Amino acid sequence: MKHDIKKKQKSWFQKLFRSTSPPVREEDNSIKFSVLRKMVRTKEHEDILNLIENETIPSVREAWIDYFLEKTKSSKCKKE
Repeated sequence: MKHDIKKKQKSWFQKLFRSTSPPVREEDNSIKFSVLRKMVRTKEHEDILNLIENETIPSVREAWIDYFLEKTKSSKCKKE
């Protein structure tokens, strides 16, 4: 009987001090596709953006994002 009481007290004590907020993420590298979508100027940009959206491997996705940003920067500079 005493064992059950101690067990209940322990679980109550753990719940009392348990953090309810989600853990803080070290890095938040999420990309908002709506922002990238606004940068699309050509069919090539649109194709690259589709590749980014469908990519499942994070490192490959980052490479596509870098490529996309280089291409959109280049086309914007050419227009000015």
